[in-house]
Amino acid sequence: MGQYDIGSALVYDRAAHEAGVFDRFDFILEACGTSHRLLPTIPVLPPATREQMPPADLVAFCLDHGIKAVRACPTAHNFICDRHSMGRLCTQLQARRMPLIHSSIGLREHPYKHQPPWHDLRDLALAFPDMPVIVLHTGMMQGRNLFTLLEECPNVMADLSCASFQYVEEVVAHFGSARLVMASHFPAEDPGLYTTWLNYAKVDADVRANIAGDNLRRLLAAVV
Repeated sequence: MGQYDIGSALVYDRAAHEAGVFDRFDFILEACGTSHRLLPTIPVLPPATREQMPPADLVAFCLDHGIKAVRACPTAHNFICDRHSMGRLCTQLQARRMPLIHSSIGLREHPYKHQPPWHDLRDLALAFPDMPVIVLHTGMMQGRNLFTLLEECPNVMADLSCASFQYVEEVVAHFGSARLVMASHFPAEDPGLYTTWLNYAKVDADVRANIAGDNLRRLLAAVV
């Protein structure tokens, strides 16, 4: 974090992510307890599998332990993330305005060739308009699909992984800087890939500050 001047970060347990551990969060909570700069997130699954506590209890657990965002990784964890499979959980998240971080990239998939499940994302975002949905790994050449989603779903935000020409500038011009967030994708990737695009984007300083961290800070502050 010091190498790239990252002041704070939403973090996750990479080993648990790869191993498929969904009912123990002691490691991530203990790690984040060592520094106020580390903000914990946990993975979520469709409630029907009963691999996690019931949705209301899970969200209450999150709030009791300082967890203000959760992660859905449908490809890595083999489920469909739409209103049907995730509806009961998203109802609870929406009531608390807790962000759902969505990453559909596979464990060994190349991020630039990735294509998210746009129909599922649209379905989920439209069904829960007051639940922030943060899309990570939007794919390198998926700008047309992403822009369509951003236009139709005001509650959707995206990271900087869409490398279409002048992506940052175009999103800011069409939708405003509030729709973008900086994600380092560490440890799977080098954070420099994304800090560089933001540092050299032709945008005002306040816009750069929003994307670099202020947008996320406002989202987390709004969790009730």
